[in-house]
Amino acid sequence: MQKARGLQVLDHMWVEGSYFCRGPETRAMRFAFTNYGVSVGLQAVDAMPERIRSLNAYFETYRSGRIRSRGNTHVMHAVRTFPAV
Repeated sequence: MQKARGLQVLDHMWVEGSYFCRGPETRAMRFAFTNYGVSVGLQAVDAMPERIRSLNAYFETYRSGRIRSRGNTHVMHAVRTFPAV
């Protein structure tokens, strides 16, 4: 039941062709760290493989414009790339 509900919520949070937003009122807000976590979770339950590919591709080139990058985002990038290692 939790998996079905989680996937349903994620379906509503999907911004077509790119990433999962933070919430219905913040569809334009993009966070690589959060999306990497979603990617790992979806891979764990073997769900939404097309969306995983899309969001991973999107965040390969997306840059937030922040001057300094957070180390934990780079760690999540590696984890979503190789979640089973």
